[in-house]
Amino acid sequence: MSSPFAAAADQWREQLVALGFTDDGDHLRGPVRWHHSTTDQIHIARVEIRPGRTFPFLPPKVVLLDAGAPFETTFHANADGSLCLWTDDWAVDQAPWSRPGLLLDRIGGWLRKTAAGWPGDDDCDLERYLEQEHTDRRLVLYDASTLTPDRAVRTGPGPNPHTIVITNERRRVGDLDTGRRQRRRDRNLAWVADLGCITRPLRSWDDAAAALGPRASEVERLIAIGAVTHILFLYARGTRQGIFVVRVRKSSNAIRVTACESADASAATRMMRAGSAAPELSATRIAIVGCGAIGSFAADALFRAGARRLTLVDGELLRPGNVVRHLAGVGYVGWPKTEAVRACLTAVDPDITGIHVPWGRLDNLDEAEDLVRDHQVVLDATGSGCASSLLATAAESMGRTTGHAVVSACVQRDGDVLRVDRMPLRSGERYLPALPRLDSGTRLQERGCGSAVSPTPPGAVVAAAELAHQVVVDAALLTCELPASIAVVRRPQPEPLYNRIGTVTSDVLQDAAS
Repeated sequence: MSSPFAAAADQWREQLVALGFTDDGDHLRGPVRWHHSTTDQIHIARVEIRPGRTFPFLPPKVVLLDAGAPFETTFHANADGSLCLWTDDWAVDQAPWSRPGLLLDRIGGWLRKTAAGWPGDDDCDLERYLEQEHTDRRLVLYDASTLTPDRAVRTGPGPNPHTIVITNERRRVGDLDTGRRQRRRDRNLAWVADLGCITRPLRSWDDAAAALGPRASEVERLIAIGAVTHILFLYARGTRQGIFVVRVRKSSNAIRVTACESADASAATRMMRAGSAAPELSATRIAIVGCGAIGSFAADALFRAGARRLTLVDGELLRPGNVVRHLAGVGYVGWPKTEAVRACLTAVDPDITGIHVPWGRLDNLDEAEDLVRDHQVVLDATGSGCASSLLATAAESMGRTTGHAVVSACVQRDGDVLRVDRMPLRSGERYLPALPRLDSGTRLQERGCGSAVSPTPPGAVVAAAELAHQVVVDAALLTCELPASIAVVRRPQPEPLYNRIGTVTSDVLQDAAS
């Protein structure tokens, strides 16, 4: 350990010695006072503290040598016997374990809570109390919404070689025995069990058998003949529901139990990180016209945020040169851009039944008005003067009667400025002035393509898509928190209001004018 942490660690050891600990250079052993809330008595426990090479960046390992009173260790003790004192991550300069007084207080609190049965504690982390599975490191997936206890179900390969899936397909196992060759579908099964509300963790097969109750002998028989290789336990602690999966295998005269890393693949879990607006967005119809650079990333952001009723409009094919600034990679070259984007969305959620991809480009006012009428928000990410004019006209004619909006997003000055406008204007709103075009001089040209190529970098495209995403969500949910016109200046421009880095809105324009 290098200075200044070496000197601090030495001082930390000296302070523990002053509190009654002995120090052999590796381990520190000493007393900890704690209050037994049930008996209302003070006890003196003895613990061993091992700082280790990770100290002070991680807590020292603490092992209970003697509680000083009748005591049963239950929760918040790791599989190696050490105490789990902190679950939060701390910066090294703020770590509470670096102060001996706080460390001993924490140990005393752990003893008191353990003796009281951890009242109010609802951590659902039973997998931590078992030896971890190392021979088969595949992530075990399951759909918590389809699980039914007290049955054997099939397992199968997951979406990639690093996963295995516990299905809800029940298998009848009552007549399986060691004397009959098992069919492939009667091997590698999983048993689903419901432990109810637990009062102590499982640390061995004996604990698991006790929790299984009357079904323990049947499950043990299935494990012995190789039919059941996994057990999925449902349980509750306090008001929280938990699930953990173990690998089970017969070894000599015992059953070895190891905890697998597992995860719920249900739609509810997959949407937990989508944000609070996800339920409302899931029922909102949104169209994206232009599925190139900005449109593809905006579609991805909206889909991840919960939008499930999307219409993607674009008449172009994905070219090799597009992929640097596009959501889709080289594997989608030659696909219609709309189809490529829709296929990419399946990486987030395989259910894309609400994603519509009508083929063709937007080129007449009737189609533009239909889009505005049929969707709460239409995002214009075309960068096309014709398409943008059509949608702006439709927004003025149809948007005012339907309450629907068009959001136009673009990058200007080769990505130096990002701009998003919402149409039609609400009362009292106005747009930012247009940013004059500059003569870009030499224009980049892609062989085989007649259109000029903008040197806008990918980061600017993603930033513009995120800005568009914010405005689309604001318009879709009718929160009315964002102004009608927003420009983000990434590099100062010579024009007034654009000559500094930051966000420019019509409010800034009004303040500058006054």
